[in-house]
Amino acid sequence: MCFVRIAFLTCEALPALWEDDRLAAEELRRRGHTVEPLVWRRATLGALNEFDTVVVRNPWDWFHHRESFRSFLTLLTHTRARVLNPPQMCIDFADKTYLPKLAARGVSVVPTVELSPEELRTQLTSLLSARGWSRAVIKPAFTANSVGAQVFDLSELTPVLERARTVTLAAGEKWLVQPFIASIADGELSFIFYGGTFSHAVRKKPRAGDWRVQHDYGGVSAPFVPSAEHLAEATTILEGAAPGSTYARVDAVKWNGRLHLMELEVVEPELFFRHHPDAPARFADAVLRPRAPAPPASTPAHPA
Repeated sequence: MCFVRIAFLTCEALPALWEDDRLAAEELRRRGHTVEPLVWRRATLGALNEFDTVVVRNPWDWFHHRESFRSFLTLLTHTRARVLNPPQMCIDFADKTYLPKLAARGVSVVPTVELSPEELRTQLTSLLSARGWSRAVIKPAFTANSVGAQVFDLSELTPVLERARTVTLAAGEKWLVQPFIASIADGELSFIFYGGTFSHAVRKKPRAGDWRVQHDYGGVSAPFVPSAEHLAEATTILEGAAPGSTYARVDAVKWNGRLHLMELEVVEPELFFRHHPDAPARFADAVLRPRAPAPPASTPAHPA
């Protein structure tokens, strides 16, 4: 076996990796490979080139350094190392404006409208009325962990817009507007895939009275076994959105009788290794899988 040197990209707050990702690192080390955390903001091209494989794992402060992170993703396109997920996929999915693009390609997505800050101020009322959305969500397109997001009723527009004005967006960055999906109270369903193959599923539930499912806000996660129907729907979403991913998390909610994509996490998702005993090994298998041959020049690498 050829042993490889692997970097797990992380952030300054997690120099030894998030505790969940250590399970994956330990599995790779158990197989004889070297795994080293590498803080993305300190990583140079020379440092990246010291590795055979670079895996984007815990750079979880990226949304505080939007422009730097965009530049870093471009830097990853120049390293000799194999980068997972591929840099261009990370570039495409770092900004949540991918949601309406996927919807236009026929992927089942929670309806999402892009608005500039000025359009948010002047058109939000008419948009919600035209769509019939009495309760809605706004969020910056380039963010994570619900930072800057708000859920509101039509009667609350004035304070919502005032709070939105305090959120600093990068030049040209958009706001996203979606209907509030009430089933989020029962949990957001996360389907984890490695190498395009389903591994395990997690239900993330907000604390009572909240809508945010993240741990930082009191949300909890637990494994669950999805129905065959839901698994088929999640698989179809992934295949239509990001074929060729080494790891992916399809976050979905049930709406209008079927699953709709909330977010497709292929950049640096929490993968909940702790919730399935075989998850670290499945992830390691996907990371170590030989690089797939490039498609013929006449065949687009991604759906149009």
